[in-house]
Amino acid sequence: MRTAALLALALAAGCKNSPSSNRLRVWSMWGGDEEEVFRNVLRAYDPTITNLPSVSDDKTIRALVAGAPPDLFTLKDPSALGALAANKALRPLDELFAAAGLKDADFTPGALSQCRFRGKLYAIPYLLDCMVLLYNKKLVKEPPRTLEELEELCKRLTKRDSTGRITQIGLRPPEAVQLLGAAGAQFWDEKTERLTADDPRSIEGVRWYKRLMDAQGGNEAVEAFSAGFAEDMGSSNPFFKGLAAMEFSGQWNANWVFKYTPGEEIGVAPLPYPADSPKLAGTAWLGGNLFCLPSEGKQTDVAFAFLKWSQTRAGQLTFASTMHGVPNQRAILQEPTLRTGAPWRPLFARFLDLADSPRASHFPVLPVAALYQSELTAACDAVRYGRKSPQDALRQVQAKVSRELEKYR
Repeated sequence: MRTAALLALALAAGCKNSPSSNRLRVWSMWGGDEEEVFRNVLRAYDPTITNLPSVSDDKTIRALVAGAPPDLFTLKDPSALGALAANKALRPLDELFAAAGLKDADFTPGALSQCRFRGKLYAIPYLLDCMVLLYNKKLVKEPPRTLEELEELCKRLTKRDSTGRITQIGLRPPEAVQLLGAAGAQFWDEKTERLTADDPRSIEGVRWYKRLMDAQGGNEAVEAFSAGFAEDMGSSNPFFKGLAAMEFSGQWNANWVFKYTPGEEIGVAPLPYPADSPKLAGTAWLGGNLFCLPSEGKQTDVAFAFLKWSQTRAGQLTFASTMHGVPNQRAILQEPTLRTGAPWRPLFARFLDLADSPRASHFPVLPVAALYQSELTAACDAVRYGRKSPQDALRQVQAKVSRELEKYR
């Protein structure tokens, strides 16, 4: 059953203390310039470590199924963690974590909860992604605090030419789960261990997605305009080009905005929340560079020694200062070298502060997380296009994903 389940998932989806006789084999998600940055981090720890770059999660899962995994690997998509843990493909790290003297309190909010499945630790983050609201200061004088304020800005900032064609939108369509999370959607009940896709707050979150698209002329018009957007990663990012006044995105933009659009001013703010839910103020949505050990790995101690080092001041700064990820160790968030110096550093500091918010959250760790997120996106799409009501769309998500979850009981 374990092999079959993993195969199905694959198809669906400076401290020199590591002797050369125990050469560590790492598979990582990064390629290109980012791979060179990570390779430099490995050199700082131990030059004998070998790294295979640009490894997809599917490749890693196939290696786990075949019984030939690397010693240590990253998960590009954190939603794969629950399924791998449920199928006993990952080594629990709780004893190693405690023996290394690591403490939960030293980690930023949300850093370790996205690494735990059924109470056990199956990954260690090495930097985080922090997704919040980015806004163009030339167009937005004050960032919206609430979704109601965001809706009004979307109406005001969406521009059209003489033919009625959109030439600028207020908010670039965000990922469904990020907007649902900002609206306070409930995805999972930890006490009952049941999905809550059709919870009233989730239904309201889907309604908000439609309202924001309607505020910009309707889903079809927004999609037609957005279809011409280029890739995010680089100078063609539509937000940088002024085609969208606001977007939900992450800390890498702090560096890029000065690299690709010199002089362009952007602001960073928490994700807006419903006006009747002020307790959601300060929300940020997290992702992570999750490192895992295979359950059948042969170099557990050597691999975890590197992970322990990655949580030290030297390990965090070596990577954060060059990869431009958010440190997951709270003490490093106030490091002056990450906040001052280069002109983009003060902007980056805003992400550091928001990552430390108690409202920094993420999608729950479930064996069906990938399917669940996909179905929530499809539900939002169905509502946006007027094909289903929010209640009907989410009831169908609840039924479909719950059936799949039963296979893991």
